[in-house]
Amino acid sequence: MNVRRIAPQKTLAEIAAKEIREAILTGAFKLGENISEDRLVAQMGISRTPIRDAMAILSREGLVNVRPKRGSFVFETSLEDLAAICDYRQMLEAQGARAAMRTDRTGFLETLSAVVEKMAAALANGEIVEYGQLDSAFHQAAFDHCGNSYLRDSYALVAGRIATLRANITAPYEARREESMNEHRSMLDMLAREDFAAFDAALAAHVQRTADVYQKALADGHLGPDRKASRKVAR
Repeated sequence: MNVRRIAPQKTLAEIAAKEIREAILTGAFKLGENISEDRLVAQMGISRTPIRDAMAILSREGLVNVRPKRGSFVFETSLEDLAAICDYRQMLEAQGARAAMRTDRTGFLETLSAVVEKMAAALANGEIVEYGQLDSAFHQAAFDHCGNSYLRDSYALVAGRIATLRANITAPYEARREESMNEHRSMLDMLAREDFAAFDAALAAHVQRTADVYQKALADGHLGPDRKASRKVAR
């Protein structure tokens, strides 16, 4: 007799972590912002224990800093940290794209094409959060198709932070979104032509411009906590 395999059920901590992670990645929680345990308990309708376990999960992912006797805070950044992240992602994405082209050229390019189309639609419709999520999906695609778990896991170390930083700067700078859209189209075209030299140069310029905007957002106060706002976790 054959029986159906039962998928393991997610714990309350994992479910809570998913909801809080989404709020961080979409910019609902700002960098450095205190994530109120009391508010989460009230909003999510669960006890403190799974909330604290969720924070431990997010801390291991580098998205949350848990400070004893002070609470849990979304990670903060600095100009030095931004520079290090940008260098890291540029090196990994260049190699990830090459690996994806070798391993799954057709699937990789089809994924990128679909993402670029959706990015254009989101931009046209003013869907800022969705545009940022699709931007992340474009860069993640190389690691989804690269066929190398070590390369994929290496990018995962900073993917959440990159997505969070992107979400925090997407809203205030409309002109940068237009420029970003053109850059993604160009990078897709370069990969389709297998012009890796041009791709490397375009990627370097793309990441550097992003770093410049990060620095401007940091200086303008867009990458810090808005302590007056009342945050809600999506339910």
